[in-house]
Amino acid sequence: METLWQDVKYGCRMLIKSPGFTVVAILTLALGIGANTAIFSIANAFMFRPLPVKDGDRLTVVTVQNSIDADPGNISYLDYQDYRQQSDVFTEMTGYILDLGGLSDRGRADRVILSYVPSNFFSMLGIRPAIGRMIEPGEGDQPKTGPVVVLGYTYWQKRFSGDPNVIGRTVNVSGQPVTVIGVVDKSFTGPYSVVEMDAYLPLGMKGFNSPGVAGDSSLFSERGDRQLRVLATLKPGVSPEQAESALKVIADRLSSAYPQSDKGEIVRVFLERKARPEPGGADYMPLITTIFLVLVGLVLLVACVNVANLLLARAAGRQREMAVRAALGAGRIRLIRQMLTESIILAAGGGIAGALMGNWVCHLLDGVRPIGDFPIRFGFTFDWRVFAYVAAICLFSGVVAGLMPALRVSRTNLNDTLRESGRGLIGGGSRQRLRSALVIGQVAISLIVLVAAGLFARSLSKAESVELGFNPHHILNVGLNPSLQGYDQPRTEALMRQLLTGVKTLPDVESASIAFSVPMGYYSDGAGIYAEGVPLDPSSRVPGAAYNSVSPDYFTVTQMKIVAGRAFNEADTAKSMPVAIVNQTMAQRTWPGQDPIGRRFSYQGPNGTEVTVVGVVHDAKLNSLTDTIGQYFFVPQSQCYKPEHVLQVRTTGAPEALVTAIQSQIRTIDPTLPVYDVTSMDRSLASGGNGFFLFKVGAAFAGTLGGLGLLLAIVGVYGVVSYNVSQRRHEIGIRMALGARSGWILGLVLRQAAFLVGTGVVLGVIAALGVTRFLAAFLVGVGAYDPATFASVAGLLIGSALVACYIPAHRAALVDPSKALRYE
Repeated sequence: METLWQDVKYGCRMLIKSPGFTVVAILTLALGIGANTAIFSIANAFMFRPLPVKDGDRLTVVTVQNSIDADPGNISYLDYQDYRQQSDVFTEMTGYILDLGGLSDRGRADRVILSYVPSNFFSMLGIRPAIGRMIEPGEGDQPKTGPVVVLGYTYWQKRFSGDPNVIGRTVNVSGQPVTVIGVVDKSFTGPYSVVEMDAYLPLGMKGFNSPGVAGDSSLFSERGDRQLRVLATLKPGVSPEQAESALKVIADRLSSAYPQSDKGEIVRVFLERKARPEPGGADYMPLITTIFLVLVGLVLLVACVNVANLLLARAAGRQREMAVRAALGAGRIRLIRQMLTESIILAAGGGIAGALMGNWVCHLLDGVRPIGDFPIRFGFTFDWRVFAYVAAICLFSGVVAGLMPALRVSRTNLNDTLRESGRGLIGGGSRQRLRSALVIGQVAISLIVLVAAGLFARSLSKAESVELGFNPHHILNVGLNPSLQGYDQPRTEALMRQLLTGVKTLPDVESASIAFSVPMGYYSDGAGIYAEGVPLDPSSRVPGAAYNSVSPDYFTVTQMKIVAGRAFNEADTAKSMPVAIVNQTMAQRTWPGQDPIGRRFSYQGPNGTEVTVVGVVHDAKLNSLTDTIGQYFFVPQSQCYKPEHVLQVRTTGAPEALVTAIQSQIRTIDPTLPVYDVTSMDRSLASGGNGFFLFKVGAAFAGTLGGLGLLLAIVGVYGVVSYNVSQRRHEIGIRMALGARSGWILGLVLRQAAFLVGTGVVLGVIAALGVTRFLAAFLVGVGAYDPATFASVAGLLIGSALVACYIPAHRAALVDPSKALRYE
């Protein structure tokens, strides 16, 4: 330990003596370590850090799939009860329903994000109140019971200024009076990893129906009503795979007993931390995380190679020192340890700077928000996992950067070194070959990262050119929910008619409409389809479809093409024949080879009111950019009331220019009406979780890593070529004295650089061909072996490196032979 401390003190003194070298080495490592820290912090928030709840490391998400290819989805409340009562692999099981609602108190209304929870929710997760109490076991498990609410900590601070006297106060939530009974602890932001809950209500409160709104009461009576996100805690020693096998037995039993709702259901069990933000991510998030950790690891490796080259150059100047130490009795192990100690000190400095840099990047990323007014919380914070990771990569960086120079300098021939004046050994061929090999590796690694970045960028470009089936340009979206202010259906409909009339008179407005949801928005609706004259197999599941409730001008505003029949009109009212417009996919699947116009179907259960198909609309990407287009239909808002509304306005100019005028129209009608999500349709798609947001994030991450790798590789090539020029200055002077021209010297140096870069590019292309196949599942419209990407990346790398190498090459061409011959 004493000798190690001596090595540390001596290493610090030596590094302080070379401040320029030390600063450059630390900054180089800081770039690589900072990038690693930022990416790992993101991975930690999404995959490694469990929820701050009791037995969070054993918390799982239980889901069901309609088929092997379908995404894992929610479970019906009735099925949940059967799984909970019949399974023996969990200590407890609970769940929650994610919903939007309105909370009003003393004349002010907010739109809030809610969780409807069974009464065992807080007790199972071990959540304690900051003040008041939680929902207790047995409270509100029956329909229309439990008129109480527990507030989220942040919402309590924001809405009620942290007032403890809020306990016992009666507020209205979605039109129902409820009593505030508690506030959750600050550490618990909710069961949905990226969204902080504003409030929690008993599941029984979901049984209240707003006038004209169907679906809530069916939660307790229909197995086809799948709204519950189920959480379960594994018993100690039970794996998710074992739990899944045990639940499969129950699922098969339910499939036989209730074929129309449960036939073919596949039950899945995921660790909660691997199923964020949605369970469907459990199948690809580990691969995405691995890909980006590998890419950022390659960037760190390039940084380490840069520092290794710096240490090699520095070691050449310390050969005499090491020879003297060896002559005084220092063994080879001691010399290696000394050199490694110095490189690890450099890595520690780079780690501190990199951690600060990574923390800064995480703060920036935490401010990035998908579109919407949800209280998003990514939680990119440092914890022991991040610090352990930083410590590990610092040690790795120090060893990788310092081991080769340490081994090289420890093999110095004592007699030769003490006799040498220095020039011959410093410019030794073996040492030069080593540095050249390191540069070739640098270029190859950087090319892999750049190819990945290029593929993600090309994928984003292709995704943005996908045929959507509607025209998002020049549309302004304005979110409204009059029920937050106590409006019932008649008052809301009157308000919307007045608003549409006023908005259509504004300058630069082409058309305007009202809808329940926007294309690729963060909420939608769906239902089972019971088509007249289409027999259903009693042993098969009822086919489903997503739908939207819209006003007559919706298809004019979105420019979705009606390919058969007609659009809605003002004659389609609550008193007229119920009608619907279906997309091409639904028409072909439900009535194959037949004319769908005039056909009827019900979406309110087998005995519900039937609607008549009056039109067929062209297929469009309405749910998600990457999803296969499924069955979809539209109904008039006058025949299917929803409290949530989106005003959509098509403009002749920039949609944002009309924001003030439209908000003024709304304030004229009702100044207290909450308005939210005011944005253009283009921005909604660009920043929405179901649109281009994830593609942009992936391309930005990959592009940043690629740019960082390119920068480090160019600096590495420049450094080696520049160092070689300085070491060969005497040789260059002799060549020029013997008649070599400047152009020939310039070409000599550039040829050497071209050989290094070209060899690295060839090796990098070969390696990239093996790596990029893992990216294929995340690319849209571009192949993993896209020739254009490989060619452009190789050209960029070669061109950039040669431009950087021109500086030392030009300097070599200007060498004065008389001065060079006196060099050293």
